[in-house]
Amino acid sequence: MQFSTVAVVLAFASSALGAAVGVCPPWSDDKHFLLADDADCTIFWKCNPWGPVKIECPKGLYFATQHNWCDYKENAICAKKN
Repeated sequence: MQFSTVAVVLAFASSALGAAVGVCPPWSDDKHFLLADDADCTIFWKCNPWGPVKIECPKGLYFATQHNWCDYKENAICAKKN
């Protein structure tokens, strides 16, 4: 029970720092969904049972929306290349 409380608090804290583009679909253990960030191409959001959780790409990489992974800037399709 303690773990789920911590996870929910972390999810809310993460979501206060930015916003995901789109909405997480209903949770399914066999499918994983990633959402782009609305303002920063080095960040993406992973959907989990409590909602989206913010994840940063490794330094120097950008979230490539066409592949749903972090890639080099020149390979990533992203609206804002900061």
